[in-house]
Amino acid sequence: MEPTATAAAPLRPSRRGRKATGLRPRGTGGIVAVRPGVWRIDIEISRDPVTGRRRRVSRRVRGTRDDAEAALAKLRVADHDGRLPRPGTAARTVRAALDDYVDAARVGIVEMAPKTVVTTRSAATTMRTVELPDGRVFGDIALSKLRWEDIELLYQTLRQAGRSAAPVRRKATVLAQALDRARKRGLLDHNPARDAARPKLVRTKPHSPAAAEVDAVVAAAATMDAEIADAVVILAGTGMRMGELLGLQWTEVDLSILVVVVCWSITDGGPGVGILRKPTKRSDWRDVPLTTAASAALRRQAQRNRERFALEPGQGHYVFPGLRGPDVPHRPDTFGDRWVAARGESPTTFQHLRHYVATTMLDAGEDYRTVADILGNSETTLRLHYDGRTNLDKRRAISALER
Repeated sequence: MEPTATAAAPLRPSRRGRKATGLRPRGTGGIVAVRPGVWRIDIEISRDPVTGRRRRVSRRVRGTRDDAEAALAKLRVADHDGRLPRPGTAARTVRAALDDYVDAARVGIVEMAPKTVVTTRSAATTMRTVELPDGRVFGDIALSKLRWEDIELLYQTLRQAGRSAAPVRRKATVLAQALDRARKRGLLDHNPARDAARPKLVRTKPHSPAAAEVDAVVAAAATMDAEIADAVVILAGTGMRMGELLGLQWTEVDLSILVVVVCWSITDGGPGVGILRKPTKRSDWRDVPLTTAASAALRRQAQRNRERFALEPGQGHYVFPGLRGPDVPHRPDTFGDRWVAARGESPTTFQHLRHYVATTMLDAGEDYRTVADILGNSETTLRLHYDGRTNLDKRRAISALER
């Protein structure tokens, strides 16, 4: 006589089967009574992606056995939906994650400007050697044990060491991106840097010199270094960054229609890279009209180059070249040193000239979109960093309050 069929019980691996394979299926778990009315529930989750070791998630539940059963079922559903925070792998440390990120940036897997690679490497070096107040070295913390509290402690330690909020926030960006890369590679299931509060940055109003100040510093510089003075006239008439001016070649200058095409910049990539020409900050191009004063300064610079190199400015020749030839870019650091020597007592920097251009155009009633296009900024960045002293929209708005 055939046995009567019964409802199939849920399939679970036998103890012998688990012992033979050494593996527990994901989602298996159980309930353990800790004390009357308190239960520990746990389930098996995905294994460590590097070491292959088993990982479990545990919770404590208060109530009856039925409450614990319901909580265990919810835990399994949360695991199935990918909503459970998982520990990282014990095989890697924060130091390893930072080193991996810097190496990826150095070889171009992570795209960033050469100068940014230098600052990223410096930030990573600083963070991995910081000793936290409890004696731990931040770089030696295992990714599996890294918490957002540890990261906030890192920020506090850096601030207490005398670093201002801005550089600490830049380091925080590097750390967050390095941990994101580790997460994508399966070394972390959650990036704790996203939960850590960064130091608050207090923005200050950028200094914008008045037109009279710019005229005075140009006149003073002309007596010391006429070439630098003409460079300042061009910067004050276009809003270009210093690196963009040094990256400008004569093929990108059209004096017949008074316009320059800004699409390259000169930067110092640091040891092993040196001075190089790269795309502008936004990796695009922009046409910038020239003022009468800026076009005159460019003509004077063209004549200097003819006399200096006994050549007509041509293909591949820089507007402000180095001393070794018309096709060799000028070093940004020495160009800045020349300006410091020529400006005398004036505190005006190349960045201040950019502020001057933005503020003057906004004061004249130009809209943010147009000014942003000229400067090579996004409109959001422009609104964040620049503002007209007598912005017409604000004047018009406040006039509604007049009685």
